[in-house]
Amino acid sequence: MLPKYKLQTILFFGFLFSAYFTFGQSLTIVQGQVKDAKTKENMLFVNVQFDQTAIGTTSDLDGKFYLETKEVVSKLTVSYIGYKTKQVTLKRGQVNDVTVELEEEGVTINEVVVKAQKYTNKGNPAVDLIRKVVEHKDINRKEAHTYYSYNKHEKMEFSLNNVTDKMRNNFIFKRVKFIFEYADTNAETGMVYLPVFLRENISDVYYRKNPNSKKEYVRAERITNAGDVLNSMGISNMTSNMYQEIDFYDNTVMLLTNGFVSPISPIATNIYRFYIQDTTIVNGKSLIHLFFAPRTKTDFAFTGNMWVANDSTYALHRIDAGISKDINLNWVRELHITQEYDWVDKSGKGLATDGSDQRALMLTKDNIIIDFGISQKDSTRSVLGRKSTSYQHIKVDEPLEDSLFNVAGSVYRAPDALKKPEDFWSTHRHIPLTESEMGVYQMVDSLNNFRPFKRFVSIARLLFEGYTPIGGFNLGPANTFYSFNPIEGFRLRVGGRTNMKFDERFMMEGYGAYGFGDKKLKGYLALRYNFGSAELMRFPYNQLKLWYVDDIRIPGQELQFIQEDNIFLSIKRGVNNKMLYTKTLGIEYLKEHENGFSFSLTAKKVRQSPAGALLFDYDSINERLYKSEVKSAELGLMLRYAPNEKFYEGSTYRTPLLNKHPIFELRYAAGLKSPNVGEYSYHSLQLKVKKVFYMPPFGYSELGIEGGRIFGQVPYTLLTAHRANQTYAYQLESYNLMNFLEFVSDKYASINYQHNFQGVFFGRMPVIKKFKWREVITVKSLWGGLDDQNMPDVSNQLLRFPVDENGRVLTHSLERKPYIETSVGISNIFRVLRIDYVRRINYTDLPNVSKWGIRAG
Repeated sequence: MLPKYKLQTILFFGFLFSAYFTFGQSLTIVQGQVKDAKTKENMLFVNVQFDQTAIGTTSDLDGKFYLETKEVVSKLTVSYIGYKTKQVTLKRGQVNDVTVELEEEGVTINEVVVKAQKYTNKGNPAVDLIRKVVEHKDINRKEAHTYYSYNKHEKMEFSLNNVTDKMRNNFIFKRVKFIFEYADTNAETGMVYLPVFLRENISDVYYRKNPNSKKEYVRAERITNAGDVLNSMGISNMTSNMYQEIDFYDNTVMLLTNGFVSPISPIATNIYRFYIQDTTIVNGKSLIHLFFAPRTKTDFAFTGNMWVANDSTYALHRIDAGISKDINLNWVRELHITQEYDWVDKSGKGLATDGSDQRALMLTKDNIIIDFGISQKDSTRSVLGRKSTSYQHIKVDEPLEDSLFNVAGSVYRAPDALKKPEDFWSTHRHIPLTESEMGVYQMVDSLNNFRPFKRFVSIARLLFEGYTPIGGFNLGPANTFYSFNPIEGFRLRVGGRTNMKFDERFMMEGYGAYGFGDKKLKGYLALRYNFGSAELMRFPYNQLKLWYVDDIRIPGQELQFIQEDNIFLSIKRGVNNKMLYTKTLGIEYLKEHENGFSFSLTAKKVRQSPAGALLFDYDSINERLYKSEVKSAELGLMLRYAPNEKFYEGSTYRTPLLNKHPIFELRYAAGLKSPNVGEYSYHSLQLKVKKVFYMPPFGYSELGIEGGRIFGQVPYTLLTAHRANQTYAYQLESYNLMNFLEFVSDKYASINYQHNFQGVFFGRMPVIKKFKWREVITVKSLWGGLDDQNMPDVSNQLLRFPVDENGRVLTHSLERKPYIETSVGISNIFRVLRIDYVRRINYTDLPNVSKWGIRAG
């Protein structure tokens, strides 16, 4: 199943950004498009320059360009590496509309084309120059300074592209035609676009080199939110993760949750081809212009141009970067990044006007444009997203107060950030919003007050979150209303929870269920109270939870981001008739901090009784006896540290967004032995560590290390039942060929490793690469064991391990060797599906074992 934030993303995209230009009558203006003369395809990043001047640009995502000048010019030079340079004659003082078709270079002799010599790094001046840029990276990047600070205005918007009369008259928009009153026309393309999402924030950024720290104070944030379909902070996290801060001085550039090789990475000369284009003077500075492109078009690398200082600093002054159409990146038609660096006065007075020591080279312009669409060829049904960042009041090497770096986390949001009035925005925005951008807020306000749209929102929330609001109560999750299993048979469940209309700090949630097979009623009831300033069920939590649950569960089943009684997972392989009726009364306090640290304190009392083929039997000296239930009481402590963690927070689960930072989690529990409370005294420890490693262009790896220990004598129902999966859905953190309750341990260690190659091999196969499949390999290994005191026998009278109808033991310890499971998979099938061939390496002689299987996810 798709994670919820991906479903939310599909719902969320319906947008496009467009900007327009104004023209002066006294100017010489040229606008047009560059195409390949043979294929007629649009060409991006083509160099376009007025002849005999330093005024130039590059073609955009659609091959389009625009230039203007008051200088006397008569010709336009259009050039691109591997193509013949072309000059176009212009009419001075007029608007010139041109279409330029470039021909590939080659010398024709008797109809044989002799191409340029093979590209090589040896003796290549462009490669030598890039190596110098890499050598000087550490002294040129802004982090080389002792301190820096600036005020940042970030604007992100999405708009629906190419709004036609056919779209306006579509039945989907029949009742909301008023939204098209906010449509606008792109003066450059002539296309009508409709802005539908806008996110702005204004923040102050502070950096200190020693001890190293960087803090961002978000003073104000504003997000359009139609009908509250999408959680504002969740969407803020999601869009921030898509459009992460890009620094080409980093070896790996993170963008759209993927790692790209920077063109100035130490390995860049092995990934890219570099060509020196020319030397140009910009604002009195001599710059060397280089073109770069990946050697293999499907690699996660950029295509574009950069301008490097023609002096001993080898500093980057400008970069225009995009991606190949062949890259294995979903939903992205085109991508364009523009960054410019300039000399600024260190005291914050703006751009430096001289070459004194009181200046520093800093990023002054940062724009990202992404054209999202289902098809690479169809530009009429696309969404354009643009992020533009403006920097003001830049100060460099001026000492900063230590107190600025004492706040928790790398990003601090002011409590009233989302509540700033309009006069604050009009005063603090670096660049005023256009009329069409202001229209986004007005349009969303109109939609939120439109009754048919409210009904649409209710349906959307039911589909994507599983809940539908009924006044102060949310009914759901819908996919749990019906399920089935061998013990309960047909299971009906109805539940829900209160929402913010009921109370902003207090929430009740629960469900009732009935199994027509076992004829038992089950249920769950929880009360939550929020002590913090954040909304209930929104990060960071500061809440108390009291709950009681009386239900049936499968030992060892722990599903990620999915309800266990989900109808889609009711079908399971093998035998699934050993379950536990569980009654739990618990209380928990959970506290989360902005810096990624969180902790919880828990107390619970649990009563377990056997269900289905499971028996609670044990051996005495002369006979076999039976228990009706196992009682336990437990105090627990959880400590978690996840620096810079980002996630989409839906109604049911938090779905983490991948990043490079590790996650640490430590759990401790103490079992209490007391009459009528708990029968067992024990202590348990569990440690988990997760980390993602990006290795572009070879994809990324996910590593999970886990270990645990139980001290004390307990029955198998209180031991660690290792995470098994008997569904046909692939689970990342479970053992997909292990049976429920097949292995238990009181001490264990595991290593799970998954590598996603992101299509690095399939992308080199002539036919296969068109499908944009991605290769995935996984290795899961588990070591474990049981102390003698926890092996059931007559002396300790612990519950016997379950057996089948033939008396074969079904639950085992991992004394002999580790359990190992591997898989080889293809992901990104139809852009959403993953299929794995899973192989169980050992313990294949145990009962009811599958040596291999096909799983989908």
